[in-house]
Amino acid sequence: MKRISDIIAGAQGLLNISFEIQHCFEEALNDRQKTFLNMLRCIEEHLRLPERQYAGTGRKPYKYLPFVRSQLAKNYFQIPATSMLIERLKADPNLRLMCGFTKVPGQASFSRVYSYLAGINVLQKTHDSLTKETFKGKVVYHVCRDSTAISAREKTEKKAKKHVIRRKVRGRPRGTVGKRKKLPRETTLQLNENPYSSLERLNKKCSIGAKQNSQGNMSYWRGYKLHLDVSDWGYPITACVTGANVQDCLVAIPMEKITEQKVTFCYSLMDRGYDTNAIHSFIEARERIPIIKPKKRSNGNCPVLDLAKEERYKIRTVVERANSHLKDSLIPKAIFAKGHSKVSFALFSAVLCLAALKYLQFLS
Repeated sequence: MKRISDIIAGAQGLLNISFEIQHCFEEALNDRQKTFLNMLRCIEEHLRLPERQYAGTGRKPYKYLPFVRSQLAKNYFQIPATSMLIERLKADPNLRLMCGFTKVPGQASFSRVYSYLAGINVLQKTHDSLTKETFKGKVVYHVCRDSTAISAREKTEKKAKKHVIRRKVRGRPRGTVGKRKKLPRETTLQLNENPYSSLERLNKKCSIGAKQNSQGNMSYWRGYKLHLDVSDWGYPITACVTGANVQDCLVAIPMEKITEQKVTFCYSLMDRGYDTNAIHSFIEARERIPIIKPKKRSNGNCPVLDLAKEERYKIRTVVERANSHLKDSLIPKAIFAKGHSKVSFALFSAVLCLAALKYLQFLS
């Protein structure tokens, strides 16, 4: 069976050029480098970057485009650290030319530009534009949702100790003392709220997460969670990054709202971690069908899906394959960036690479 790079590498027609691309490079291009060139062409049609103005004194500023290309190369070629990327750019003339560097900047310049690009969400906006163009006039039948663990090399924030105020009077409080009002649940607040405001309120700091694996055992990690909405042919439609301790069900309603702004779809497929009444009711109110694996009830019973939904639920494995593709081929084995903003920038770069590969695979 052919790999994606084997299929896309020979598709020179995607570049819309009439000359041999090899003549532009010093060394022979391999299949992965040809695929990367096709991927850049696909992404840069939707990339909107601000211009860096020259003040008239000092060194002329670097353009932002080579840094975006280098970040995509960092994910596509699985280069873990920025220092290793700089060494690779200096040693590999083909990669340096593909990124657009005539002189390779220092590590401090890379760090500053990456922080700025992460702050303006440039990769997220590019991914949204590419997704809307890909699914324009099309219907996605199944949207599959799941999260995956992202380990980080940073410390978790220590919780502040709660100051408990002891009552001086013993016994029950008087009847005149008002009862404490119950606060609405997070999923209830999300129903009539802007989805981006709902996601902003969730924890985004590095934390400890726990998840039951396919063998039924609990696995723990320190870091973040990457939440994905994937089409039934593996294209990542929506992505967001939260702390590792955020429950999956708290992200479902905001992601459902964001996904429906980009594509038209009929079914929402999720595992038992999303099985709540609020999520079922919300999706049905939008005239879509939720297919969620039921979890065990408090009385010991476990409902089952009907045969038609059980058959459609098998498609949900596409999101697990997308997560595996990201973690095996696009996200570096170790993420050295610290903080939600920089980690999100690295993860969105990997998601954008996957989106471009799936788009090119669909064209091929």
